Amino acid sequence: MFTLTEYFIAACVWLVLYKVGNLLWNRHHYSKQQKARGCGEIKHYRHRDPILGLDFVYTVSKAFKEHRWLPWQQELFAAQGVKTFQANFLGSRAIYTCESENMKAMSTTYWREFGLEPLRRGSGAADPVAGPGVSTVDGPMWDFSRNIIKPYFTRDGYSNLARLEVFVNRLLHLVPTDGSTFDMQPLLQRWFLDTSSEFLFGKTVDSLTHPENAKVAKAMVDTMRGIRVRLTMSKLMFLHRDPVWMENVQIVRDFVDERIDASLTQLQDVKSGKGTSATENQPDGRTDLLWDMVQQLQDKEALRGQIMAVFIPSNDTTSILISNAIFALARHPHVYQTLREEVLALGDEEITFEKLRGLRYLRYVINETHRLYPNGIQMVRIALEDTTLPVGGGPNQSQPIFIQKGDIVHANRYLMHRDPDNWGPDAEVFRPERWGDARPLWKFVPFGGGPRICPAHVLVDTEASYVLLRFVQRFRTLEPRDDRPYKAIMRIGPSNLNGVNVAVKTA
Repeated sequence: MFTLTEYFIAACVWLVLYKVGNLLWNRHHYSKQQKARGCGEIKHYRHRDPILGLDFVYTVSKAFKEHRWLPWQQELFAAQGVKTFQANFLGSRAIYTCESENMKAMSTTYWREFGLEPLRRGSGAADPVAGPGVSTVDGPMWDFSRNIIKPYFTRDGYSNLARLEVFVNRLLHLVPTDGSTFDMQPLLQRWFLDTSSEFLFGKTVDSLTHPENAKVAKAMVDTMRGIRVRLTMSKLMFLHRDPVWMENVQIVRDFVDERIDASLTQLQDVKSGKGTSATENQPDGRTDLLWDMVQQLQDKEALRGQIMAVFIPSNDTTSILISNAIFALARHPHVYQTLREEVLALGDEEITFEKLRGLRYLRYVINETHRLYPNGIQMVRIALEDTTLPVGGGPNQSQPIFIQKGDIVHANRYLMHRDPDNWGPDAEVFRPERWGDARPLWKFVPFGGGPRICPAHVLVDTEASYVLLRFVQRFRTLEPRDDRPYKAIMRIGPSNLNGVNVAVKTA
């Protein structure tokens, strides 16, 4: 009979042999497929720990903790001397690239071969917040989720500027006009919570007029921060212990669940003839996203997953885009004045969607803000099967590269948007005029591209453009009141850790 110690030793030996055998088979398969597909070698990050890559994991965590995530990525790629390389991240192969051709291939030609469900759902990073939804699943479930939300991001939705008017008026009314310093960022977060809650749930939070209602906005900010931390921790996510984060997650869940419960009750009343779909703000009947969802789904968990998959990522996008634009405009007064001249030339004309889209310099400002401060820093996907990407291999990185099933690819749009090869020697400079003749194609992808492009991309740009238009109409000057550089704190996307401290004077 074997002793317990002998069983333990045998199990350890078997585990080691299994791991070594699996490693050798993977290397053989990788080398065989690489040659068969005509792919070149990818440059390797020089690890101190080649087994688990803990040295690399440490530098990633350190940059994140110190809020140096963005400059660190520039330093990382510069140190490699290439635009595509591979590293070991907790025993898994991770490919890092800032080649536009690879971004294009992952988004279009091979988009079904790259998924995100194993990363977002498989990891459980967002599980405390939400279940399956359009931003967390692949395959047939993604097709279903996309079809549910698609009608709400059509022209009828994003071209309706009237729905924004009351909220923009409330926002501008809160801006101090006595030349005192104020932070625009939290005001815009409250503004977006008000507009998005009406658009998604059929009833606004009214946090601009009732600041005490902004509790959910603050909770959402921390919820997104925690999700980003958990995604970054990857296989070490089990170490994540943050009771404050869990409290804020519960606030967000309670907020959404309350609206789901009310909508399900209203639906039953409509079906039984006891009520209608009318509300105080929508007397002709509800037209919000949740109301449409409850008519297709009555399962509360499924509804929460679907609505959260829109509510969470959208919460940062528009408000941070406008915040970043104001941050840049305050530091470039000549750009602000040029933009103001274009807007004032409209006179007293009614602002329609068509006229808004026709403001060329305003569009340049929005694009330049996206370029320098993209909301999505990188597109991260896991290979669902063996495949290839067009460039990054060989001695001059021009050969295709083999991507093995299970490899995680980080396509970095932040670096693409600041690459001098794409934008010239002033790539780091905020210069909207460059868009007069720029034709960047896949070198500029703030919302991604292909079938999984952000469905709200036109809506986001329209809302941001309208707020900026009204802002420059009202305020003659915009001054920076903080000389600190942009320092990104990462949530779903980056926002300025120092806020957007400015001062204005009215026209």
